[in-house]
Amino acid sequence: MTAGRLVVSVHDVAPSTLGEVRWLLAALDRAGIGTRVLKVVPAEDGTGDLRNVPEFGPLLRDEVARGSEVVLHGFTHRTAGPLRGAWWDRARARLFGPDAAEFLSIDEETMRRRISDGTAILGDLGLRPHGFCAPGWLAAPELTGALREAGYRYDLRFGSVHDLGRDRHLRVPGFGYMGAGTGQERLVGIEERLVRAAWSRAAFLRVFLHPQGAPESPACHHVLGILARLARQRPTASYLQVLDG
Repeated sequence: MTAGRLVVSVHDVAPSTLGEVRWLLAALDRAGIGTRVLKVVPAEDGTGDLRNVPEFGPLLRDEVARGSEVVLHGFTHRTAGPLRGAWWDRARARLFGPDAAEFLSIDEETMRRRISDGTAILGDLGLRPHGFCAPGWLAAPELTGALREAGYRYDLRFGSVHDLGRDRHLRVPGFGYMGAGTGQERLVGIEERLVRAAWSRAAFLRVFLHPQGAPESPACHHVLGILARLARQRPTASYLQVLDG
């Protein structure tokens, strides 16, 4: 296997998942994953936000100090109305993320406001996100313009990274743990087997981990075992490091 880079992301970093996020970060330490991407939800209940949770600022700043990267992961991570966008995105949302399609269910003005508000919340914690990932990797087309206006460097989609500054899309083979039902984990398992064929040729590989149910999940432990082996073969990196490399 070539020494391409390995990008490992922890999704849904929020007050409701704090205990499971801490468990995942400790598990990644044991697996030798020093650099990770934390996808942070700034206001998951739609009213309060991370500034009201004392543990979050120190946790995230410590991660950034050790080389990790914070990504803005929507604002509430909750569907807010009728689904918009392309029919295949609406179909995928109904199948895999009916409650999490936030940026596929709001208009452009609301997108801009939520991006601005989320960026400000993280800024008050001493953090400056350069990347954005819509919950469920689901978003209407207007998101690209809204992110550029807000000064974001990149947008994460399922299977690709959109470098907004250079207007290029990088295809990224990946797999991981969804933190969902058995059916979704089986589908991701199929994806893992397909991705294996591309591992040796990929310039970088993406592995995602959701915190929901992670400590008790055989599927999550399976992915962590693969990560421990990959970490001995590939250096870990953030998305910014990949784009700048």
